[in-house]
Order: sequence, then C-alpha cells, then structure tokens
Amino acid sequence: MAAILKKKKAKSSDSEPPAKIQKLENVPDNFEKFLAKNLDSIGAAKLQDIKNRTKTAKKVEIKGIGASSIYEGLDEIEIPTTSSNLDLAETGWNSNLIANMTNILAETEVDQKKVKDIEDSRSSTIDIVSRYIDLLEISDDQDGYRSIYCAHIISHLIKNRNTIIANKRKLEIDEASEDGASEELIESCRDSGFVRPVVLILCPFKKDAYDIIQKISSIIYGDEKGEIWNKKRFEDEYSGPEEIPQSRVEYPPDHLELLKGNNDDAFRIGIALSKKVLKLYEKFDKADILLCSPLGLRMILNGDDGNESHLLSSTNIIIVDRADQMLQQNWENIQLIFSQLFGQPAKIDVDISRVRKMYLDGYARHFSQILLFSRFSHELFTSLMVQNSGNHNGLIVARPKQEGTLKNIEIPLCQEIHKFQVTDPNEVSEARFKYFVDKIVTSLTPRTVIVIPSYYDFVRIRNHFKKGEESFVSCHEYAPRKKVDRAREMFFHERKSYLLVTERWYFFNRRQLTGVHRAVFYQLPSHPLFYSEFINMSDSDTKQRFLAVLLVCKFDRLRMENTFGTEMAQAILSNKQQVQAIVSE
Repeated sequence: MAAILKKKKAKSSDSEPPAKIQKLENVPDNFEKFLAKNLDSIGAAKLQDIKNRTKTAKKVEIKGIGASSIYEGLDEIEIPTTSSNLDLAETGWNSNLIANMTNILAETEVDQKKVKDIEDSRSSTIDIVSRYIDLLEISDDQDGYRSIYCAHIISHLIKNRNTIIANKRKLEIDEASEDGASEELIESCRDSGFVRPVVLILCPFKKDAYDIIQKISSIIYGDEKGEIWNKKRFEDEYSGPEEIPQSRVEYPPDHLELLKGNNDDAFRIGIALSKKVLKLYEKFDKADILLCSPLGLRMILNGDDGNESHLLSSTNIIIVDRADQMLQQNWENIQLIFSQLFGQPAKIDVDISRVRKMYLDGYARHFSQILLFSRFSHELFTSLMVQNSGNHNGLIVARPKQEGTLKNIEIPLCQEIHKFQVTDPNEVSEARFKYFVDKIVTSLTPRTVIVIPSYYDFVRIRNHFKKGEESFVSCHEYAPRKKVDRAREMFFHERKSYLLVTERWYFFNRRQLTGVHRAVFYQLPSHPLFYSEFINMSDSDTKQRFLAVLLVCKFDRLRMENTFGTEMAQAILSNKQQVQAIVSE
C-alpha cells in the first residue's frame, strides 16, 4: 500500500505496467454483509439509544487518523493498527477499480514531508470506508479521501446492480416453470429500495462536484475514453476559471483555493451508471447518485422547486464533503436534509416484492453509511454524526491532537480569556450574551473590532447596540459592498468606535481591516486561522501589547483545541479562574 500511494517522481515511470492485484481467497463481501445483517427491534433500539452509545464510546488511536471515539454498533469495531500494510484486495473491490484508483492516488501531489502520514491516513480510511463503518474524519488530503469514497461508491453500485440483475434472472427462470416462483425465492430476491437513488453526495460548490465527477469517471474508465452523456453541458455549467485575480495573489492559500473554479452553491445533478456509460443530468428518480449542494437539494425538499423528500428514502451511502466550507454557507440546510432521510414514501411506485425488508420495517437508517470529511473539527459536525448515525456497523469520530495556530501571531499580545459557566448546551447562547453585556460591553474602548462567528448572534448584538445608541458600524454577509466600504472607512477615521464583523463575511472576503487597536472575540471563529489573522491586523502602537478579549465556555472545547492546541486548550478550560491572561512577546 505504501508504495502505490507515493507521488510519481518521473514521467518515465508512467510507462511501466501497473502491479497486478492479487485476488485474495475468502475475502468477505462487505456489501452483502452490510445489507444482509439480521436486525430486530431490540437491536434497533440499541442503535437508537444515543445517550448510552455516547456514554460507552471508547477512546482509541487510529494510525493516520489520530485520536478517535468509537461508537459501537451491534458488533465490535475492529480498529486498523498496521495501516500501511493493507492489501487493497481485502476491500472486496474489483481489480480494475483498484488499479484505476491506485493510479489516481499515485499521481496526487503530496507534501513530501507528510508522505508517511498521508499513506497511513489513506490506508486507514480505505479500511474503514470499505467495511461500511460511519466515519467523521479530519483531513486536508482532499484528493485522497475523495478518490477513496468515489471508488467505494462505484463498487457499491456495481454490486447493487449485479445483485438486481442476478435476482431478476432467477425469478424469470422460476416463474417460467410450471409451479412458478416459490415464496422462499421471492423473499430471497428482495434487493431494492423504494426509489432508485442509493447514494447522496453533498459538497459546497460546483467546482467540488466537477472534481468528484472527474474522479468517478477516472476510476470507472482509467486511461480509456469512456462514454459520458451530456459531457459538454457539464463542462460548460460546472467548470470555472483557475486563474487568481492579480489583486489577491498574496491572500492565504486556503482563500486562493476558494477563488478558483466555479463557486456556484445552488446545484444538483443526477448521475446513473450503466455497463458502458456514465450518465450525467439523469432524472433524479432514475439516478443512482444525487450530487448536490446543501442549498440545491433543500430547494427540492421543501423549497420553490418541489417536495421530493421520497428521493432520500433508500439511501445506502451519504457523503458530506468539505463540511468546514458548508459551515460558511447555511448549516441549517444540512440539518434539514438529514431530518428528511429514510422516510417511507406516501406513494410506492415499485414492485413491493423486490423491496428489502429493512425498508419495509422502517430500519433504513441502520443500513446506511455516513461519511463526513472536514479540515478541522467542529461541535456541529460531531453532533450531526452522533445524532444521525444509526449504522449497525458503528461510528468512528476522529478528534486528532491539534498544535493550534497561535504560532501565526506576529505581534506582542495579551490574551484576556473570560470563561463563563453554563451546564446545558441549549443555554450557551443566552449565557454568552448575558456575560458579554454585563462584563464586556461596559469596558469597550474605541477602535475595537468585535468578531462574531454566528450571524444570529451578530443580529442580537447589533440590536442591543442600536438600543443602547452605541457608536458602531458592521461588516456582514448580507451588506452590499458600498455599505461595507463605508463602514470600514468610518471605523478607520474614528467616526464610529466599534466594528462588528461576522465570520462568514470575512471568510468570503478576507479583507484587511484598518484602525484596529483591540479585538473582542464573542466566540472563537470556526476557522482556526482567523483568530491570529484578526489579531495581526493591529494598528496599535507596537511598543504596547495588543489586547485580545475572548469569551469561552466548556462547550467551545473543539474550537479551543483547533486554535490554541489540544494541551493549552485543556489547561485553559480546566483552570478554575474566571478570567485568565496569557502574555506573549
């Protein structure tokens, strides 16, 4: 495994024949094993007991993925320990699929200093994904995990199609006999859902969908030119410019990545696989894969474009790709989509004798795999997975040790950390606002920027400032460019004392703010880099330390670990003092 994941170093090696994939004997069919599991009401109740599963979750270290929590299903999860030695034939994928995916991974550009870590990460991901275990993984190896889940999806669809074809032949042969098909045979040939789509992929932008479909095509066809329906239309609608505007070439790398390609966030496309053709723009009720942005899918669930929630009734694999970027769109769209999963359609238009028993019994969620990938941890990701994972094979939530981003701070700094007490996660918003009003607002000084990750919190603070006739302006995602420019100018020239900034506005604009002498973080930004970037905007006298005021509680632990590092975050949160000061040169 280690050798084939390394980046090819010379073009001459491309001409070498690919290594043959040896077919292993007695390799379990993970597809059949996953869908054929015998589940009764007792097992279903166990999987639905979120409180107990959370209480009994085990902490483990997974090679290449890091510290993780294991939420057991009906059987104990076997954890990968020697990742680099994984034989791809153990996945049960066919040899052509393995060979094509191997070539894609081998051609991936990787940081040579991280080759071993990436090899281990990819190996563990393949092992977990191919065994139909739910996974929340923290990774910036987008090409790697994307290629892996695309190969897994294709393998699933091939086996699903082959099962349906084989059962159809069995039934046709038996029905042609004098006695007709037996009840036993009919029951054994249940192989379908209420609808055809069995895979849902959610990604933030059209450029992500473009890359995913390119990978699916490459894994199916390899170097051959396979037939793709509506390819020109797809290229016209989903491709985008790869050039960076000259005015932004010095922006951070993650923002430059955001600027490339097609950034349309309202789309949906149906994909169907046949024996020799990859069909794009297939009607959703005839598609195998629904590839959508959260907004694009929501529009046909309960939006202006229809109410098609029945399309999500029989989903076997659900992918949430680049959840970190979806945070900057509207996370409520994700939550609504998950609330619509696995419902039984009001009208059934398929042969009920072919529908798998798990769908008829209302156990669909226990035979569905959820994979979520993000570049950093977040409490909403963990909540989404724990609340929605009913997979009988269990769930793995990665929470790797973090170094933090404080090393990026370039100025002398005093961090004043205010820890407010709250026991119920549902009361965090109210407790944070009360502490801010009672303890922070009264000590604000002119030239203070107030960073507010949530737009709802921003509206609340803006209304409070308006009521109190405070001197302030704001930069938020719904403000027109001219209004934002005027707000920044008024703040810089001290015609207004405070500048309120939302994280989403900054994420999409990444513009330097001038005139900043102090920063108040109503909550740590979701993006780990933003804390240091706002601090580095300081226009104050460099002889004096810049003051950054931060409000935290115990439910901010993941954000704290991302920014301050795992060890420092634990030390801050375990300290009993309400206010802590951290001074650095």
